[in-house]
Amino acid sequence: MKNQENQELEHLASLLHKENTKENLDRLVKCLEKSTLYVPAAFPPDTDPALIRQIASAAGREQKIPEGISPRPAVLQNGQGKRFLSIFTSQEQAVKGDQQCPLILTMPFHTCLDLAASDSSISGVILNAFDQNIPLNVNKNNHSNSRQAQQLTETQLHAISRQRVEAELLPKLLFQKGSILLEDLQQNCGTLLLQLYHEAYPEGIECPYQEEDFECLSINVSDELTIVRITMPSRYIYAGICPMILIRWEKATDTLRYFAIVTDENEDGKLLFEALADGSNRNLGPAPADGSELQYMIDLSD
Repeated sequence: MKNQENQELEHLASLLHKENTKENLDRLVKCLEKSTLYVPAAFPPDTDPALIRQIASAAGREQKIPEGISPRPAVLQNGQGKRFLSIFTSQEQAVKGDQQCPLILTMPFHTCLDLAASDSSISGVILNAFDQNIPLNVNKNNHSNSRQAQQLTETQLHAISRQRVEAELLPKLLFQKGSILLEDLQQNCGTLLLQLYHEAYPEGIECPYQEEDFECLSINVSDELTIVRITMPSRYIYAGICPMILIRWEKATDTLRYFAIVTDENEDGKLLFEALADGSNRNLGPAPADGSELQYMIDLSD
């Protein structure tokens, strides 16, 4: 893929992630239809180990797959057991995940859709699963016409809107306004968060939450340390969604840290992520056990 095309795709994917509108989706689909995507894959179980080592030694460089070898594209499974073909706008996007695949294939977008449509166990396609995490439906009823990505479902719109608030809008505001916004959250949690959700939801999809769906508990551990726990709405909880937010504020240094407990993509468990001021995040591994979150925040150190 040409670098210019790659940049355009990533820009449009980021735009859709931030503003989930039909116009942005249409622009992304049009760009995808003329593009080549990156698809992580694994070797078949019976592949000669010597051949695997040979290909692995040239990792990072473009190379042809030897004749007779049929790599298996990677498939992600969410907490509900649904399976998705993962495709990426660049090789850099494809290697962001924790579990690396030995191969990264390149294939036209329509081939990716045909591949997903031909496998009855695959529910759809995920674009940039480790970053924007954009789901694309596949028309399985008419395989010959499956080269058209369909509009996101209402369920997917709820998921993307929630992720935008929990992973982007709220931490960004907190890092910008610091203790001022934190004190406002302590007093008006439901009102402020509901405003963010209304901002995140696209036209035509009504935000389903009310102020009473949010619960804020604030503890002044000492004169220097405040811990805030925000319990998020229990509706529309999917893999990758955040049921609880934890904030740690050290008054002496005016240092604010933002943590999100996130439902796991591959298991029934939960993971703990920390959002950083530069817009990135880090995975801290399994989340603390239910009921122990506040003590975990109190004991937490750098």
